[in-house]
Amino acid sequence: MTQIPGNRDEQLRLTDEHRMLLHIRDTLYEGSWEDFLCDLRARDQGRPHVFETVPDSPAMRATIESHVAMIEAMQVWEERCDCRLSSKVPSEGEPGCGQFVS
Repeated sequence: MTQIPGNRDEQLRLTDEHRMLLHIRDTLYEGSWEDFLCDLRARDQGRPHVFETVPDSPAMRATIESHVAMIEAMQVWEERCDCRLSSKVPSEGEPGCGQFVS
């Protein structure tokens, strides 16, 4: 787990799942939380969406709800701290930038 410090002592704890969501946002949605959330909600409602990972099930819907909550928390952190999380979290295999605590 990674702790990301923010302005005014705000911290965000990132798990591997958070990092995965950041990577998906930056790779598939060109850095847009709004597009990512729109697509997740479309998937949850059975509307057309960007990609299909697993068949629809109650577990998938619970995962979507969990991911939406994580995304919303990361989005709030970025807005409050006026900083992109991807600039604070090193890519896999890169050394840390000194902005976080593991």
